[in-house]
Amino acid sequence: MNIIDLTLTLDNACMTCGTPWHEHVKVEQLGRLEKVGRNTASIHMGSHSGTHMDAPAHFFNGMFGVDQIDLGQACGDVSIVNFTGKLKHRKVELCDVEDIPVTERMIFVFGWFQYWKTNSYYEDFPYFSQEAVQYLIDKGMKVMALDTPSPDSVRDIGNIEDSINHKLLLKNKVILIEYLTNTDKLLNNKKYTLIALPLKLRDADGAPARVIAIEHMEGEN
Repeated sequence: MNIIDLTLTLDNACMTCGTPWHEHVKVEQLGRLEKVGRNTASIHMGSHSGTHMDAPAHFFNGMFGVDQIDLGQACGDVSIVNFTGKLKHRKVELCDVEDIPVTERMIFVFGWFQYWKTNSYYEDFPYFSQEAVQYLIDKGMKVMALDTPSPDSVRDIGNIEDSINHKLLLKNKVILIEYLTNTDKLLNNKKYTLIALPLKLRDADGAPARVIAIEHMEGEN
């Protein structure tokens, strides 16, 4: 079984987009083996730290939180769409998605994880047009997974009036998974099962998740 770990490692150097409501990850030693007979740590982080999943409650009061995400929707066969080096202006337009098969679960690969922990990560990353997102929803996409910080433009980060694609996806109960890594190991000619499991935080707007892709072996359906 070939398992590809698509999850960023959480540590004290974990990046955030810089807005005041995104807490930095802070892991501190509590108990020490030599003093209390065991090692323990305190973990402080925001609900959108590292590789994570968004729930509709992220943008809509009264809609469900991450603990109510349908795991049957989040886990299953997934298709890989590789846009690495194929976009002219870092924007996925309607014409870019009209010619690809739309499936229930989709991982969009841009190779952007290579900029993690650099100044470039939050600068001009690839994003989607509203028309492209609406098309994918209309065609039945239920999970959108990305190796970028957001399906929205960098100009929308921290803008209370925007994040149009976030709102469009979550209003339609599409599971959004952001900040994937190791997507260069996903091959277009292979079949994969996606396993995406968020922390079960009651009514939370999102949560860090362990996300993996399991490659189908030859002979498997």
